Amino acid sequence: MMMLPHDIAVPTDQPVAQLNVQDSKSLKARLRNAERAERIKAMLLVAPLLVFLVVTFLVPIGSLLLKSFRDATLSQELPHASVMLREWDPGQGKLPNEQVFDAFAHDLIAAKGGEGVSRVASRLNYDEAGMRSLIMKTARRLSVDGTGTWHERLSAIDERWNDIGAWSTLKYASSPWTLGYYLKAFDFKRDDRGAIVRENPSERLYVDVFVRTAWVSIAVSALCLLFGYPVAYFLANIPARFSNLLMIMVLLPFWTSILVRTTSWVVVLQQHGVLNDLLKTLGMTEHGFQLIYNRFGVLVAMTHILLPYAILSLYSVMKGVPSIYMKAARSLGAGPIRSFFQAYFPQTLPGVGAAGMLTFILAVGYYITPAIVGGPDDQLASYYIANHVNNTLNWGLACALASILLAGVLAIYAIFVRMTGGAGVKLG
Repeated sequence: MMMLPHDIAVPTDQPVAQLNVQDSKSLKARLRNAERAERIKAMLLVAPLLVFLVVTFLVPIGSLLLKSFRDATLSQELPHASVMLREWDPGQGKLPNEQVFDAFAHDLIAAKGGEGVSRVASRLNYDEAGMRSLIMKTARRLSVDGTGTWHERLSAIDERWNDIGAWSTLKYASSPWTLGYYLKAFDFKRDDRGAIVRENPSERLYVDVFVRTAWVSIAVSALCLLFGYPVAYFLANIPARFSNLLMIMVLLPFWTSILVRTTSWVVVLQQHGVLNDLLKTLGMTEHGFQLIYNRFGVLVAMTHILLPYAILSLYSVMKGVPSIYMKAARSLGAGPIRSFFQAYFPQTLPGVGAAGMLTFILAVGYYITPAIVGGPDDQLASYYIANHVNNTLNWGLACALASILLAGVLAIYAIFVRMTGGAGVKLG
């Protein structure tokens, strides 16, 4: 036993170094526990937001994706016929056997008690025009009483039951899982033998719609950058007392309904509107120009509505660019144009990218503006999605179109992030 001052005895078999190691381990454990508690608190604080995002964003998107390739209408309303039709191969060029006719007839009779027949007819009509009238006509005249085989009795009601095409449509709608909506969204279909073929040129629609949507969105983004860049540059380089006042004018459209802003362009651009009357007064036209219900009207109205988004994105980046670079370039002998494009413009490219991507994404989903100021050939993909949801009630095709649109936007956004390294996204 070794004696220390103040008569404190320290056992020689427990060195001071060992005590320090134990204290260090204890401190580390307490630190880990404190950090774990802080993480749990942070997660609890964020949990309501995560739940909100899951309920209002992820669940609807998941439901949308599911509806685009799942439709169990026939498998629910015609259960026995659906199972048999999945085993039938239309590629052999022969009609289904008598058992399929029998099962289909009994399932259709059983479905007559409620809305089953109407649901089946509507579902089949999505795949092939005229199937609704065939199913409804057959259901009205079909009964258990009668003579002859079910094949003969169905054919007596309508000769189309002798056509392999009607049964092929039934077969590919009988499975609860289907790619039919995506085929239609890309202007494809199945022929009578089940092979995937292109739609007739007169019936092709959606590929042109997607190309038109992309073209209009890119054009609107380019116009927003063209008009928004000088405005943002002006606001970023004038004294704050003036820029704050002018910024209110940029923000003012956000306080006005998009429907009001779009409708105002109808007043300005119509045949006897403000702009045409002005042009007639100046002698530039006698009868006025067609400025609305065409692509011009769509581009003008959408650019006006999306321009503030581009200005704000550009302005936020330009305010962070020091003016000393332009002055340094001028002092080294560069002219105003060269100093701008070599010293100033490259530093604003993240803002240009963010503004372009933001306006493009917003333009892709626009519905009200093209519907009001555009013509029949100027409607974007969102118009057809809304039409299938509200009018034709073809939710499967609407979800397929929306899924393709979503996938396209995500792909373009991923390419943008990859090209910019995420700088434009953070600054935007």
